[in-house]
Amino acid sequence: MAGKMAVAETPLVKKNHQISVAVNQKIAQLLIENQAMKHIAHRLSISTSSVMRKLNEFKFETDWNTLPEVMSWDEYAFKKEKMSFIAQDFDFLNVISILDGWNSSNHPKPLSTLS
Repeated sequence: MAGKMAVAETPLVKKNHQISVAVNQKIAQLLIENQAMKHIAHRLSISTSSVMRKLNEFKFETDWNTLPEVMSWDEYAFKKEKMSFIAQDFDFLNVISILDGWNSSNHPKPLSTLS
């Protein structure tokens, strides 16, 4: 049996995974409750990268047919030399859209420069 490896499977942990199903469910719950990723990682004794992987599993769809009367938006550092953009409903603080990982070379030019 040289070169072979056994992989255990249980209802508690998916095959080829290291984080239990229960912890993954708790990560999702805390993300939905708008907890900070560092806080979630510390609370559950996992890496921030594990929390980010779970966040990346979420699918967000924006309804562009209606927009709030008052919107706010901001940009913030996402990764080294990359920025993220967030738009939200100002009155209810609902997130409308997040654009991750853009920089000056890959985001659209302002309308004022397109003439």
